[in-house]
Amino acid sequence: MTSINIDSLTITYGDNTVISGLDLNIQDGEFFTLLGPSGCGKTTLLRTIAGFITPASGSIKFGDRDVTSIPTHKRNIGMVFQDYALFPDKTVNTNVAYGLKARKVPKSEIPARIEEALDRVGMGGFGDRLPGALSGGQRQRVALARALVIRPSVLLMDEPLSNLDTKLRIQIRESIAELQRELGITTVFVTHDQEEALAMSDRIALFKTGRIEQLGGPTDIYQSPVSSYAADFIGAANVLPITVPDGVSSREGESVTVAFGTQRLNGVSRSLIVPGDGFAVARPEHLTLAAKDAAVPAGVNAVPGKVLYEQYLGRVRQYRVALSNGEEIHISELVDGPGFPAHSDVQVHFPETKTLVMAS
Repeated sequence: MTSINIDSLTITYGDNTVISGLDLNIQDGEFFTLLGPSGCGKTTLLRTIAGFITPASGSIKFGDRDVTSIPTHKRNIGMVFQDYALFPDKTVNTNVAYGLKARKVPKSEIPARIEEALDRVGMGGFGDRLPGALSGGQRQRVALARALVIRPSVLLMDEPLSNLDTKLRIQIRESIAELQRELGITTVFVTHDQEEALAMSDRIALFKTGRIEQLGGPTDIYQSPVSSYAADFIGAANVLPITVPDGVSSREGESVTVAFGTQRLNGVSRSLIVPGDGFAVARPEHLTLAAKDAAVPAGVNAVPGKVLYEQYLGRVRQYRVALSNGEEIHISELVDGPGFPAHSDVQVHFPETKTLVMAS
């Protein structure tokens, strides 16, 4: 297995600096995801790790080996692309054999290596077919087999599931995650899909305009976002404007009381909080509704509101609620009782420990 150590990496296109001074350590055998919207720098970083882009400064090491100036074909990487990149006029066997032949693996070893790789991805018996005779999911499995057959130190995957339909994406992502854990290959996976990132990753680096906004495991990055951007990008979030009153300050992880319109909200700081404008963030599934005259439980913020929309989805009800100060929020509650129809006057309960307060 191989770690990836990135030190002070700067990547430029002409006069445009895409990534500046990036430091990142990816551990041996880790499934590491670069997540973010189009144009944020995640694919640029992946292509630089692969050797397709030469950085302006900084270094990349695979373990103790500095690969910054080493060409792609000498880095011992496996690469899986979004568009499969299979030779359409060559059989599955020939496609998978390509990397072995390029590395001058003895001919006597190649058939067994191909068979092993295809069996691992569930494509045994398909070796004589052309890519055009395969489904999209099968072609992506062949592309994965081609990357694995060379026994790479590092596996790089650039949005490999984006061309598949929803059901197939779920099947293939489960197969990739299981296979990666079985083989223990250090894997860097690029996606803009937050559900893929949460489902597959050991750790996630959430990118924003060429820098890492948040780095952590799926649970941490979902439950404890460090900014309104992180909260809103990963999962649904209610992001509400608040004001920190004069004389109030709080360090990360401490309780803090802030102004929300004419009311007060008690929450937990996700950054250093000082007087001024900021945000409170709460996930829809962390909020609940109660009758407008119901008793307020301890440890809960109660904000008056009116139900604008109610939708029954079997296991959950989803609500859109206008709060008393004019803000609109979304709530997703497990079904329990008749619920609250549109136009109901209600209380919205914000648990204090799930109400995260952030500086602007």
